[in-house]
Amino acid sequence: MNQSLNARLYDAFRPVYSPVLRRLRRRLGQNYFAHPEMKLPPPYEYAQLEAERQLHTYLHTGADEISQIVIVGAAEADEVERMHAAYPNARFLCFEPNPPAFAHISKKFQDSPRVTCAKLALSDASGRTTFYEMELGGNGSILKPDAGEFATFNQTDQTGCKSFEVELSTLDREAAALRSIDLLWMDVQGAEGLVLAGATETLKRTRVVFLEVAVVKSPYSGAMLFAPIAAQLNAMGFTCVQLGLDGWNGSGNAMFVRDFEKLVCQRRP
Repeated sequence: MNQSLNARLYDAFRPVYSPVLRRLRRRLGQNYFAHPEMKLPPPYEYAQLEAERQLHTYLHTGADEISQIVIVGAAEADEVERMHAAYPNARFLCFEPNPPAFAHISKKFQDSPRVTCAKLALSDASGRTTFYEMELGGNGSILKPDAGEFATFNQTDQTGCKSFEVELSTLDREAAALRSIDLLWMDVQGAEGLVLAGATETLKRTRVVFLEVAVVKSPYSGAMLFAPIAAQLNAMGFTCVQLGLDGWNGSGNAMFVRDFEKLVCQRRP
């Protein structure tokens, strides 16, 4: 049974079994220490789930008060649907330069007034650049990958890569009209440093940054690693509150909250 069919069956039966098994799932989920046979989510997935489901708890606010989320490198934008369910009042601004992926999300959200899609890659300058799309889906970047390193990094033999020109802009330019951003989400395969360099003003209005990171090395040429990214965000008042890594390659996800020292142990007004 393929993953697509599994997903459709899951969605079809979820309304039935979800209420029935909710209490059992919650009870079991509180006993990981006593039940080592229970499989835990990988650390990088856990960090992502915290951003998707618990963003408001880190901001010490209500889920209904999350109002603006920006996604850079949306791909198929599956996280948008999940976060829309978690944060029903949020608006989403999604950037995706790959034409097929952009066409897909544009169609997916064509009837959703809360989702805006832009066919752009973001970096530290405007113009045009080469975009590299790997055969293994969801790994496109404006940074050139090394095929051998990529294969080892991802434990795959899918090393094919095609390239094409895309339009380039900066987040400071594209998000200038947004007064506040609750969550800036980046999935740009090593180009996070470039996106941040073009978002110096935007970051002043951003409360949380969630991004992919690599702590030791990256298969993408010129990728900024976790330490300098963390130093840059720390200098702007952000604190790393989640870091989940893949033990194989040292890559994963990190979440940073601005002015977190002012939020800890503070009750909601």
